Formats: sequence, C-alpha cells, structure tokens
Amino acid sequence: MNHWKKGALAAALCAVLLLGMAVPAFGTPSTVYLMAVNDTVMETTAENVPAMVDGMLYVPYTMLSSRISGIDLKVSAVYIATRRTLLVSSGQKGVMFDTQTNTAQDLQGNSLPVRAVVRNSMVFVPIDWVCEYFGTISCSRVRTRYGTLVRLTNSAAILSDVEFVDAGDSLLADSLRRYLSTVENGGGTGASPSSQPEPSSAPSQAELYLAFRWGEQAEEIARMLEGRGERALFFFTPDELREQDDLVRRLVGAGHTVGLSLEGASGPDCLAQAEEGRRVLAAAAWCSALVVRADQLEQEGWEELTQAGYVRWTATSRGEDYSAGAALVEELDPKRMNYVELECGQGSAAFLRGALSAMDEEVCRIRQATASALS
Repeated sequence: MNHWKKGALAAALCAVLLLGMAVPAFGTPSTVYLMAVNDTVMETTAENVPAMVDGMLYVPYTMLSSRISGIDLKVSAVYIATRRTLLVSSGQKGVMFDTQTNTAQDLQGNSLPVRAVVRNSMVFVPIDWVCEYFGTISCSRVRTRYGTLVRLTNSAAILSDVEFVDAGDSLLADSLRRYLSTVENGGGTGASPSSQPEPSSAPSQAELYLAFRWGEQAEEIARMLEGRGERALFFFTPDELREQDDLVRRLVGAGHTVGLSLEGASGPDCLAQAEEGRRVLAAAAWCSALVVRADQLEQEGWEELTQAGYVRWTATSRGEDYSAGAALVEELDPKRMNYVELECGQGSAAFLRGALSAMDEEVCRIRQATASALS
C-alpha cells in the first residue's frame, strides 16, 4: 500500500473513532456499516446507514428497490408515502409493513411477528428475517478495513464476498469517505427508531393504458377490473377468439376492448391474420377488432396494417419483467402515458391485485385503451 493510501486510511479510521464519540448513533457508535447489492457498492449516508435494533440488523428498504439500486433482486420494496406503509414482495408472496401501527401482515392479512422502523424519514427492515421469509436472497456481513460491509445477494451475484471486497477496495474507501462527509455536514439526527416517518415522496399520479394477453385467469381479471369500475384491452389470436367465444362476448358486453395478437413476421402475414380475426370477432360478438399487437413485425409491415385501418399497440411495460405488481407500478413514468401489458396466466390475478393496490396508493389513473384513444 502506498504512503498516500496509508495516510488516508489512518485519517478515515481516526475520523470514525472521533465521530463515534461525538455523534449520537443509530446502533453501535463504533460500528460503521457500508452497503452493497450483488456486485455493486451502494451509497451510505447518515440517513440510511444500517444499524442494529433490538439485536437485529436493519437495512434501508432502498437496498431492495430496483428503481433506486438499479439491481433487480426479484424481491422488491415500494414505500407508499400516503399511507406510510412499505410493501416488500416477490411474486405472490409479500409483507406489508405499517409504520403507523408498528405492525406487519402478509398479503392474506395474517399478522407477522416483525416490524419496520423509521429514522429521519427512511424506513428500515429486519433484513435477516426478510431473507428467511422469501428464501431467494441472502445477507452477509464482511469485516473490511473500512467498516462492516452489509451485502445483499441473489443468484445473479458473480463474486464471492472475499472476491468482492478485494475487487472493490477503492470503492469501499470512497463509500466510507462520502459517509463521513454526510455526518460531518450534519446529516442525520441520531434519533431513536420511530414509527412516524414524514412522507418521503409524493404520489406519482401516472396515467396508463392497461392491456392483457389472453390466459386462464382472463375472466377473473376482467371481473376484478369491473368491480373497480375499470375497463381494459384484451388481446386474442384468431384461434383463441374461436375457442373463447363465450368469454369474448362477455368481455364485449361488459365494455372491455378486444384486440388481436398477430404472430406473423411480415406485413402480408399479419394483415391476413388481422382480417381473419376481424371476421371471427364480428361473427362472435358483432363488433370489429381494430387494435393489434405484433411483437415480431418490422416498421414496414406496420405501415401496411396502418393503411388498412388498424391501430398499433406497443407496450412500454410488461408484467413478466417485474417480480411483483407493486414493482411495476414503481417504475411507471408520471411524465408520459404508460402502456402496460400483462398476461392472464397462472398467478396473474395476484400480480394485478398487487399492482392495483399500488396504483391506488400512487394515485395512478387507468384509461381504457380503445382504438380511438390509441390512434
């Protein structure tokens, strides 16, 4: 190690000891925790530094947020400021932490023996309990020369803990320096954990069109939407229209929009499928299909469909890209219209239920995707 690095390290460690005596700490005064998610070092500040509470390690929920960390652990966390609740979920499994009542429940409403804590408007979760509950992520602690590294990983992590610490030496040193800077600049109050955070973010108020590809839970999903006074766009292939004609008539009668899923790769192929689907739908439900989706079609082919009077659907968000419905809602863009596409297969109703709950909290507005609205 060169003289500069030795000097910097000595100064940093000295600062840690001095700050441990001078600043009230959330947890053990002499302990500095740094953070990493998979193979990325996360920023540690006076507000989000992990801590021990009642013998349990608590980490900021942001370590689980793909929007903030940029890493999808397949276990997501969404803080709903308007209700001061935190949803941690993966697929059909989840925990709702209520920081006002200091309680937690699973998605079925069963009480769980765990709680979240709050400091400086940041919500912290007991990470070992969370890891055990979901079973797909793990948390390790590694002693380094810069402090204790708290590292969350899933199967996508490449480096072992030892390899990561070795490869990330300079990044950990920088993380410690930045953390000390936030403390020196007055960041954090050192207040005891509280269950009354200030809202950390305003509702997104995003707008979206909602579309579904046909699957076994299509009718359940349609009824769920109708119970909320919402209508959506449902896509079928021409063959699915024939096989599900009773369901198609019910969807049309309830006011939903029916569109066509086209599987061709060329304009003529897709146009032929579209015309066939249009005839089938007219015979089954006395209405016309104008909205089409075709993932494999190039721009030239789309021009042919447009000239024939069809309206293009292009998704900006797809359900299969997210671990839970709340995680999808977290990524909606409040500055533009969002085109959200989900499937109706097994587990989709639970995914939608989580998404709708998050949309309510974020004051999202669902608009019906009709041909006139999309054109």
